[in-house]
Amino acid sequence: MRLVAVSHTGQASGAERVLARALRAAVEQGWDVTCLSPDGPLVAALEGAGVSRRPLPELTLPSGPRPVAFLRLVLRWLRATVPLRRESAGADVVLANGLLVLPALRLARVRERVPVAWLVHDVVVDPVRLRLLRRCARAVDLAICVSSAVEEVLSPFSVATRVVHNGTPWPVEAVPEEPPSPPVVGCNAVLTPWKGQNVLLDAVAALPRRDVVVELMGGRFPKDGSYVASLEERAARPDLAGRVRFLGHVADAPARMRSWTMMVSPSTDPEAGSLSVIEGMSIGLPVVATAHGGVVEVLGEAGLMVAPGRVDALARAIEEVLEEPKRFRGEAAAGRIAVARGLRLDRQLGVLLGMVAELAGSRAGRPATDGTLVEPG
Repeated sequence: MRLVAVSHTGQASGAERVLARALRAAVEQGWDVTCLSPDGPLVAALEGAGVSRRPLPELTLPSGPRPVAFLRLVLRWLRATVPLRRESAGADVVLANGLLVLPALRLARVRERVPVAWLVHDVVVDPVRLRLLRRCARAVDLAICVSSAVEEVLSPFSVATRVVHNGTPWPVEAVPEEPPSPPVVGCNAVLTPWKGQNVLLDAVAALPRRDVVVELMGGRFPKDGSYVASLEERAARPDLAGRVRFLGHVADAPARMRSWTMMVSPSTDPEAGSLSVIEGMSIGLPVVATAHGGVVEVLGEAGLMVAPGRVDALARAIEEVLEEPKRFRGEAAAGRIAVARGLRLDRQLGVLLGMVAELAGSRAGRPATDGTLVEPG
C-alpha cells in the first residue's frame, strides 16, 4: 500500500499531531508513506519514522489585506498542483489533512487518478470557508471526521462521511493524589483567537482569590502576533501580573498537565475533537470546557461545560473546581474510564487506517489487504 499524505501547514497543532501519529502507525503496518507538507515542526515530528517527505507551499492564508492575501493563497494552490500530480501518480490512496488542501487537490484533479480520503479536524462555521467547502468537497471520496459535530457540518455536501474520534496513548500515569498549591489552571492550545485564551485570563482575573496561576501551553502562528501580544499585555495588568506563564510548545504535554489543578478549554468556536481534552481525561485531570463541538461528545461526566465566550460562567466553573479540587479529581476518573473504553490511540488509529485501506481497495476493485476495517463502538 502506498499512501501519500498532504498537509496544508508544517505547524504542529492538534490536527498535525493526529496526522503524524497516523502516518507512523501506517509505516508500522508496512505501508510506503510519503508526506507532502511545508517546512515546520511537523517535519521534525516525522523524522526517523520511515516517512518520506516532499516539500509543499504553505497553504494557509497569508497575512496582509484580505483580497491580496487570498490572491497569494490561490497562487500557492496552483503551485502545489505540480508536486501533488507527481506524487499521487503512483499512490494507492491520498490522505488530505486540512480544509485548505482541498482546492489544490481539485485543481490537480488528483481524485481522477487515485482515491482521496480527507481527515477533517474542523467544525466549519466561517461563511468564506463554507463556500470553499461547497466548491471543493467533490475533490474527495471520503471524509473521515473526528466527531459527529464535524460530520453534521458536511451533511449538505456530496461527500461520504465516517466518524473516528481522536485517541490518546493508554495506559498512562494519573495525576498525583494531592493537587498543587497554589492552584494552577492550564490551557493546552495554540495561541490563536478562537481558542479563547483571552476569555480564560479575564475569568481568572475575576476570581476572588489572587493566588491562582495560569499556564498557557501551545505554540503560535506568525499571523496571530497581535493576538499573542494582547494576551501578554493582559497578563501584565495588576490583577494578573506575575501569575501567567507562557510555556510555548511542550513536547510531552500530559507530563506538564499532571502539575495542574484543572485544564480549561475555553474555545469560542466549536472544537472538532479536542485532543488536549482527551489527554486531560486520560490522566484524570478535571476539565472545564465550552459546550459546543466535539468536546460535548467525549467529555461526559469527566468535567464541567459552560457557554462559550462567557467570562462569568467560566469564572464560576473554575471557582467551583478550586473549592473542591479532590472531589472533582475523583469525578474526573470517569475520563480515564472513557479513554480506556473507547478513546485509546492504538484502537482509533486501527479504525482510521482500516477506513483508508478500505477506500484504496474499493477504488481498485479489490478487497483491502493492508488494513482491517473495525467499526467504532
